Amino acid sequence: MIFLGALISLFIGVVLGLVGGGGSILTVPLVHYVFGTSMLLATTYSLIVVSVASGVGTLQRLKSKQVDFKQGLIFLIPSMSIAFLIRRYMLPAIPQSFELFGIQMSLEIVIALLLVAVMLFTAFKTLFSKREPSSETPSITVVILFGLLTGLLSGFIGAGGGFIIVPILMRLGMDIRKAVGTSMFIISIQSAIALSGDIFNPQIAKDGGIDWMLVSIITLLTVIGVFLGTYLQRHFSGKLLRNLFSYLLIAVAIGVLIQKLFLH
Repeated sequence: MIFLGALISLFIGVVLGLVGGGGSILTVPLVHYVFGTSMLLATTYSLIVVSVASGVGTLQRLKSKQVDFKQGLIFLIPSMSIAFLIRRYMLPAIPQSFELFGIQMSLEIVIALLLVAVMLFTAFKTLFSKREPSSETPSITVVILFGLLTGLLSGFIGAGGGFIIVPILMRLGMDIRKAVGTSMFIISIQSAIALSGDIFNPQIAKDGGIDWMLVSIITLLTVIGVFLGTYLQRHFSGKLLRNLFSYLLIAVAIGVLIQKLFLH
């Protein structure tokens, strides 16, 4: 299991380095199923891993001027604000078990269902989207709205939202490399700010707290993967990797759904 966890951590970093996002979605099921944490604690681990790995990816791209801080901040301010508010106020306020429309629910299942929805959306969008990106530059309002959406993803499931950020940045006139670099800048800060909200959540401690040795190993392997993904970005398009990643996302999403709804 440890070898499997190490392999997945490395793969997450490769995807993040190659396409600027997406890989973080796998961190939550990796930590939850392979290492046995709660879903909530797994989102905390994901935020740590994504923040550090994206920060390293950002530093890698500074010399080549592949980070647009000005455009990034327009996206970052709303996304990090909503992510922090969710981690600081909303998640601690949600009871571990509650009834919704007569159905017994739990925070664990809510996080799992959101995770499944995002994984399937990301996978099918990557696999089947044939639509050409619009040449029309999005308005500031649209950018802010998408910033809020990525903040929601970061706050609830620990995902960076790069699969949303990169296309929007490209529509703002960036080439793919600058969009990926700027996406990493946004994700690193957004995830770190969201993570700070967990300091005030007593449920994190109740779930066992953070195993810093484990999260350090996962983060290190993910960072190595980021370096590898950045290198591969210069040499091939990454289409095969993105397709493999999409199929893996679908498989993991189905597995999570079956386990949480039928085997739990």
